[in-house]
Amino acid sequence: MIKKNNQIEIDDSNIFLHDCLDRKELIENLSQLIVSTHEPFVLSINASWGDGKTTFIKLWKAYLKKELDVESIYFSAWEDDFSKEPLISILGEINRYIEDNFETNSEVASKFEQTKKISGKIIKRALPAFLKGATMGVLDIDKGFESAIGVLSEEGAKELIENYSKEKNILDEFQNSVNGVIEQIDSKKPFVIFIDELDRCRPLYAIELLERIKHIFGIEKLIFVLSIDKNQLAESIKSQYGNIDTDNYLRRFIDLEYQLENPSVEKFCDMLYKRFSFEDVLKTKEITIQHGDFHYLEIFKILAPIFNLSLRQIEQVFTKILIIFKTIEPRWHNEHIRVVIFFEMLKSYDIAIFNDFIIGTLQADKIKSIILEKVEHKGYKALIEAMIDATNKNEKEYNELLKSKQEKFENMPEGKAKSILRHYIQILDYSPSRWDDYKLNLIIDSAIKKMEFLDKFNLNGADYE
Repeated sequence: MIKKNNQIEIDDSNIFLHDCLDRKELIENLSQLIVSTHEPFVLSINASWGDGKTTFIKLWKAYLKKELDVESIYFSAWEDDFSKEPLISILGEINRYIEDNFETNSEVASKFEQTKKISGKIIKRALPAFLKGATMGVLDIDKGFESAIGVLSEEGAKELIENYSKEKNILDEFQNSVNGVIEQIDSKKPFVIFIDELDRCRPLYAIELLERIKHIFGIEKLIFVLSIDKNQLAESIKSQYGNIDTDNYLRRFIDLEYQLENPSVEKFCDMLYKRFSFEDVLKTKEITIQHGDFHYLEIFKILAPIFNLSLRQIEQVFTKILIIFKTIEPRWHNEHIRVVIFFEMLKSYDIAIFNDFIIGTLQADKIKSIILEKVEHKGYKALIEAMIDATNKNEKEYNELLKSKQEKFENMPEGKAKSILRHYIQILDYSPSRWDDYKLNLIIDSAIKKMEFLDKFNLNGADYE
């Protein structure tokens, strides 16, 4: 069966058992920051798409509970942005947490019922005026809702002018009520709300959520941790406010930002290789694995940083390769495997470049300029160049290529370049089949046909965001 790419499994008895990215020390350090903070606080964890933000904060959430007995909730803002009002989304998640962890007649549940009642006043009175007045009509609200808000806004605006103290008291009452709930949950430790995928939300919803967090939930011992792709969130902000300084804009809402960096890609590839049980699959196809320096896993490790692939992209490539492994014919060889890995990684890097290259509209030199200078291992440098040169070659063209390289080799002085060319010629001249002349150009043709079969699948890969 096909192994499905799921979220990392977090074992409560050993939280970091499956953590292949060495997040433990970072989570321990950030946790000390959290538990020592009692003021209202917003922390952002910033990383690009596919770099493991979701896994990171879920590990962190589990660690806070197990090691420090700190309560928290997690929710995906992207999954909740169907709601027009982020305040409702946040309170809804707190409500779910209370229902899951406390009895209906508990003091926590009772106090939160009061919070819900007060929140109605916030939504009905303070927010409509804020939405229409403070945002200068920017909000994308459907006509029916906007009409209703308009009536409330006119009344709310008048009251805000004439009864400023009354409106401020509503907000104070709400914040005191939420603070009372947090005190009942734990009187000594903070309560953490992890909000994921904010950058994937509708732009207006993301902006409104930031505003609610800062202006309404500025409550003692309530800490928000936002998982964001800052560049993507900046684009969302610009789509609403134009080409503004998004760094300064976000500083209004975020107290501290942490840039999440990923450790060794090699270690991540090793983990995926074991998880997908590649060698066991290939054994069922009677394919003998070539180990040592020229093991095909090394191609993953060499090309992933060259192509600057995210963790998600790397895992998607592994998923595609696994499906190919499960559907290949017994006569496939190690050479096929290396070829398909190279081209799948090239396609993940830039599908337009891949498509243009395999149909012959993009010159080989373009591909070489992207890759070869960054490959230090002379064996892989020769292999990759040979694969690039052999693509789209018929038998006559292939033989002419081989002959020209042999002539060049004979006239070269000894040195590193000649050593690489020697290996290159060996790759072109080698046939892994004992039954016929099965050169690299034919191997590439059969590998690309298998990749075309794979393209019929809709693969989302693992959710490492």
